[in-house]
Amino acid sequence: MLRLDQLYFRNYFVLFFLTLFVVSVSGYFLLQKIEINNHKTMLENMIDEYHLMQKYLKDPSPLIKEIKKETGVRVTIINLKGVVLFESNRDTKGMQNHLNRPEIQEALKNRIGQAVRYSVSVKRNFLYVAKKYNENFIRMAYALESINEKFLRFWIKAILLFSLAMALAFWIAIKINRKISVDLKNIELSLKNLLNKNYKTVFNKTSCCKEFETIAKQIAKVSAKLEKREKQKAKYTKNLKILSKKQSDIISAISHEFKNPVAAIIGYTQSVKEDDKLSGEIRERFLNKTINNAYKISDMIDRLSFAIKLENENFAPTFSEFSLYALIEDIKENLLQKYKNREIVIEVEDLKLRADRAMFDTLLTNLIENALKYSEDKVIVRLEGADLQIIDKGIGITEENLKNITKRFFRVDSLSWDNSIGVGLYIVKYILKLHNINLHIQSAPNEGSKFWFEIDKLMI
Repeated sequence: MLRLDQLYFRNYFVLFFLTLFVVSVSGYFLLQKIEINNHKTMLENMIDEYHLMQKYLKDPSPLIKEIKKETGVRVTIINLKGVVLFESNRDTKGMQNHLNRPEIQEALKNRIGQAVRYSVSVKRNFLYVAKKYNENFIRMAYALESINEKFLRFWIKAILLFSLAMALAFWIAIKINRKISVDLKNIELSLKNLLNKNYKTVFNKTSCCKEFETIAKQIAKVSAKLEKREKQKAKYTKNLKILSKKQSDIISAISHEFKNPVAAIIGYTQSVKEDDKLSGEIRERFLNKTINNAYKISDMIDRLSFAIKLENENFAPTFSEFSLYALIEDIKENLLQKYKNREIVIEVEDLKLRADRAMFDTLLTNLIENALKYSEDKVIVRLEGADLQIIDKGIGITEENLKNITKRFFRVDSLSWDNSIGVGLYIVKYILKLHNINLHIQSAPNEGSKFWFEIDKLMI
């Protein structure tokens, strides 16, 4: 199978000589016809000029002979009966009647006639043109040999010019063929590099055709995509390893977090079961400890389950109208049962919101409980303008941890400030995202933290 450049060159070579042959042959006959038509027009014009001049002459013989001498054109004057009156090439005596000549017959019908034929009287081929004027026919003729000589010279010049043009085109074709060959080699090399995953050596410039440029650009795009895909694959593999390690760490962390309350439950229940001498007060205290640790496990399971559902399911808020102040009061009452002897200050006016009340209960509970866990002072819930703020004066958060604090299971990586499974702030951020609201955090170590978000979009 031929290469594209070879196929192009071979086809062009065949087309070149085929075109040269066709143009030469067809051009020969076409130019010959054009040359004869030009001489026919010339003879018609000369007849008209002669007619104007011979009107004032009694004997046109000198004029006829002068025309013959100057132009080589044979001039014949014939009357309507076909008798030759004057002839430039010979004596009229003994000349045959010309009434049946083709050009005279045509002129008799149409006033003008023409013919290309052999002249018996002068033994040569002529182009004849005859016109009828009053009682005579004026006929002029030009020897075909002279026409053919002029035509042949013209045709040879035309063929030479055409051959030069074709030769130039052939030279250009060779140059183009070389460029095609170079581009094909580059494309072939680029494809080999792609197969070998060598994406840096793909060319994107061509020296020949727009089509090759398009192909080169497409190859470059494919190369870029494949390179990007390889990087993504490498990144995915790396992330998969990281994820695998994280999953292992998460399982380890969950196991660690569940271990303490489970161990406490087992210890307290065993003590109650095995020691019959326990006083009622101690028994009740052990049972309360057991219940609290069971609640802690249940709370961790609920948070973990809710965080996983948020990520794996398409949650949509169920909007309803509710009182912000009443919601915070309910959350305060519930949390103070768990965090006794703590203070939650509510600085919020009574206003109506339109949002998902259950989701807002969860997010505010998480924010306020986090503040309670990591501070010993009072926790303030404040509405300042359109910002709902939860403020504490606790241990604070480092600048490095602020960037990752809302990520799921962040506590597993940092083991610094969060509690439990490490999904509380992840849940908060996700719920606010469902309401098209952003969470803002301001904190510094040992100075406390402030969490806030805008609620102006939710106000009624």
